[in-house]
Amino acid sequence: MIIRIIRYLLLFIFIIVILFAGFLGWQTYFEYKPNGEDVLLINSKAPVINDTLTMVTWNTGYSGLGADMDFFYEGGKMVRPIREQYEKYRNAVLKRIVSFDTAAFILLQEVDTLSRRSYYENQFRSITKSMPEFSGYFGLNYNAWVPVPPKRPMGKVRSGLVTLSKFPPSSVKRVSFESSYSWPMRLFQLKRGYLETRYNTGDGKELVLINTHNSAFGDAAALREKELNTLKTRMLDEYEKGNYVIIGGDWNQNPPSFDSTVVLTVYKSKTITPGIPEDFTPQGWTYAYDPLHTTNRDVNISYKEGETVTSLIDFFVLSPNINLQYVKTVVTGFSEADHQPVVMRVVI
Repeated sequence: MIIRIIRYLLLFIFIIVILFAGFLGWQTYFEYKPNGEDVLLINSKAPVINDTLTMVTWNTGYSGLGADMDFFYEGGKMVRPIREQYEKYRNAVLKRIVSFDTAAFILLQEVDTLSRRSYYENQFRSITKSMPEFSGYFGLNYNAWVPVPPKRPMGKVRSGLVTLSKFPPSSVKRVSFESSYSWPMRLFQLKRGYLETRYNTGDGKELVLINTHNSAFGDAAALREKELNTLKTRMLDEYEKGNYVIIGGDWNQNPPSFDSTVVLTVYKSKTITPGIPEDFTPQGWTYAYDPLHTTNRDVNISYKEGETVTSLIDFFVLSPNINLQYVKTVVTGFSEADHQPVVMRVVI
């Protein structure tokens, strides 16, 4: 009897091992492997843009991380909102984006196009349909089948960056960050890159606008360092050519001069270490952010003002030839997303 039980147990273990090996093989075979650069658009007849420009950056959290949500990967319990919650957040996110219709550019992160966590809705299509005065461009950053948590896996995820533009760009490209987790972890993680749109400024130069979403979580410090090096090389090269450079997005790090003691007391603010290093930008470059408001909340619990930990990780970096007019955080109380939008006006 005991021998029979051991045999069945060994057979069960063998089947589990075979299934797991097959799953990894399937994931490896269909692994998303982005090119170094994907050119999405070339437009030799792009018009001249205005010299005064308003723009927004916002991580929409795939319309699934509103104030009532927590998230299992960061210590919470939830995997996705129930359908009614998701639709509530989705509608609020769309309404918020539409409220930015006077801006020239809107940079969005974590926009889903075919994900179980957002009920397989093409959010990019919904957003562009709601913003007919803008052209929209999508850069894929996440394309995987996520097997955790085991009892209720996230499943299919397809998500990325979106840049909405009121001015037709001269070119659009997705550029990969040459950094990734090692196998097999990389099979289930983002393959990050940035979305670059370029615009005719009328003086023989271009505005180079970069939409970025850098690596998150404490185990990704080395990845963030490589991503910063990639961005630094690009922005300095473009500035040396005389171009105007703006990088905006979710950096998942604090800017160098961030001071959590200045943040309003309605937030329970934290400093993320390491932040962006002081030498990331040469003298004359500008970090554009609102020092009074944090832009991201922890999602280990649902949001409670003054209790949930928050920080400032969404901002812009401007080349020295750009004049910052103002920058402010749009205070949403993290109601429809785990980030608050940042609005900026500049003169080039």
